[in-house]
Parts: sequence; C-alpha cells; structure tokens
Amino acid sequence: MPMNSEVDIESEMQEVAKEAVDLDGPFVPGIKRTNIEDVSEFGDFEYYAWERYYNHSKCPSTIEDLFSALANLEKFLQNSDKINCDPEDIGKRGAKEFKRWLLGEVENDTASDYISELNNMAQFYLSDGYYPGNPFNGLSDTIESTKNKSSSFQSNERITVDDSRLREAIRSTHGSQKIVLLTLLIKTGVRISEACNLDWEDVNIDHPLADDLLPEPRFELSDYPDTIYIDCDKTEEEYDSDTGGNKRKVDTRIPIDDELKRLLLWHALVREQRFDGENPVFMSNNFPKNDSSDRLSTSTAWMRVVKVAKEYGWHESGRSELENVTPHWFRAKFTSYMSTQLEAASNSPESDFDADPKDVVKGLRGDVGDDVIERYRLRERDLQDVIRARQFKIGLEGL
Repeated sequence: MPMNSEVDIESEMQEVAKEAVDLDGPFVPGIKRTNIEDVSEFGDFEYYAWERYYNHSKCPSTIEDLFSALANLEKFLQNSDKINCDPEDIGKRGAKEFKRWLLGEVENDTASDYISELNNMAQFYLSDGYYPGNPFNGLSDTIESTKNKSSSFQSNERITVDDSRLREAIRSTHGSQKIVLLTLLIKTGVRISEACNLDWEDVNIDHPLADDLLPEPRFELSDYPDTIYIDCDKTEEEYDSDTGGNKRKVDTRIPIDDELKRLLLWHALVREQRFDGENPVFMSNNFPKNDSSDRLSTSTAWMRVVKVAKEYGWHESGRSELENVTPHWFRAKFTSYMSTQLEAASNSPESDFDADPKDVVKGLRGDVGDDVIERYRLRERDLQDVIRARQFKIGLEGL
C-alpha cells in the first residue's frame, strides 16, 4: 500500500478497522463495500486482507489486529530516521528496529500479536514465491510476553523427525495427490512451486501403463526413462499460474526410483483425465474450470504439507519456519539425506561411485553456478542409477 505523507495513516487505519468490525460484508482499505469482481488493483495489504480474512470469514477482531499491525508499521516507517522504505520492502534490520519501536508504543502481548500478523502475511506471500524472504520470521518469539512464557518450545531448535515416523506419515496419508506430493518432495528435493508447476509432459515413466495414461513426454526426456524435468523457463513472468513459477537457474533432469514411479502411475490412474493443453500433475479440487487455475497453487500445497506435519506434532504455531516441518524442511531433508548417502558411497571400497557428492546434490537442486551444473550433466547418465538407489525410501512393499 503506498504511503501518503499528507494522510494520518494511523487514524485512517483505525477508522478502517472500526468500519470493518461494524460491517457484515467484506471491506478492504481503499475499496468500497460492493460485490468485488476484480482485485487486480489491490495492493499487497489489500489483497492479503481480502484473500486471507474476508474470503474465509475470519472474526472481526482478527481483521482489526491486522489493520492495527499495518497502521503501526506504516507509522514507524514514516517517523523512522534509520529506515527509508515502503512497508512491502522492509528487511530484517528494519523488522528488528520496528520491534524495538513497537515495544515502546504498546504492551508486549499486543506487540507480539502485531508482529505475528505481519509474519503471517509475509509467510503467505513467501509460500507463493512472491517475496524472497520473511523478515518477521520468528521475531515475535523474542518478545517477553505471557503467551511465549507458557509456550512449551523456547529452545529455537528444529523439531526432530525420526525417519521411520516420516515414512509412516507419508504412507498413511490419504489421497493419491497428497502422498505423491510428499514423496516427490522427500525424494527429489524440488521446491513446492516446482512440484506444483510439474506437468505430465515433464514426466517420463518407463511402463506399459504410461503409454495409455500419459501424454508424450517432452523431447528433453526422450532418452531419459523414469525421470522428471524441472523447466527453469516456467518463471513467474513467463508462466501464468498461482504457483509463482520455478526458481532454479537451469533446467534439471531428476531420476525417480521405483517407489515414486509406482505412486505416479497410481495417481495417473485416478486423476481427472485432461489433455487440453496444460496437464498439471497436481490439481486443485475446484472443478470444473477451464483455465490454468485448475493447477494446485503453491499456498494450497504448502498448507497440505503443514496439515500432515501438524497431525504428527511436527508443526506448532509460534515456531519459526526453520523449526517446523514445511516444504522447505523437505528440501533441506533431501539435501542432508542424499549428501550422507552419496558420501557413504564415495567412501565405500565396494562402490564405483567417484563423483563429488556435493556437486551431485547441488546439480539436483539446480540452484548453483554453471560450473557445478556442467560437472553434474557430464556425468548425468552414470549417476542416475546411483541416485535412484539412494533416494529416501518410504517402504511401499505390501501396500
């Protein structure tokens, strides 16, 4: 939301909050109360309020907290002689300065609530790939308040997840789409946005069923059976979807093992048949539609992963993103697990694996320099079976 030095932002936002509480229907700052059909003119704050609160009928007090948090943030930025930016551009240093300023303006519990609201908003956009980071992440935990004094987690340590429990959680997940999504994340280390952007043309499965169930794989996969393809050209600018586009700098082929291959075939069998242009592997449940919005959005996929984590006690409100089990956690887990497996292979006298484990993992992640990518691609065919054998196993035998 653009700031205007001639307007008393705090008074205006307080009036907005009061009006929002008094209204039965939706109200967004700067937007008249009406049947809103086009939200393209919304700023970041307006869109978040509309999408996160009004569309889900949140209680008025929750909406009021958001508006009050935004009003205080804008007041701080207007009066600060250290931070010179718009609210949408605030960084970690600015967020910490804001916290110190806010503690001098309101009670600790209120300050914690306001920063939590801003954290939720930043996380909403981060999960969609819209913001590069979340400057408010974990900041409310550093405020001494009655809420976090009674909290059961103050160590700021990542929740420990036993591999056997993780396998159980994935195997016990209901629905082909959710179990395939979780398995894909843990076995390949792709970002949640890259998973959502995956089309069936980006999957090459060597199996007779695939010939009837799936469209022809893209030509980049023609000589690479049992492999998926992450296209770096599916960017936010070039690719019209609710996923934010892929973030990696180079195209990447990633081998898939028999478990993921089996799950993808099962998912293809029960999915909605669609061969009309786009063929998303992961689709939303909002049928019927006729455009790319049928594709599962990053924010929805993120929440599905978090829901599983909450069921197993691996995600608690108040913990920072790095501590909870989220799609980012799966990417980090893949990196550490695959690195350990390949390191063991390189040190084993019985193995003929002679590549640098770090280069292989970085090549799979696709987010490093051209020199590492080139080293990975030169050995790509030699490495495929080694990678498949060492991907995280969830144990599908007997299921």
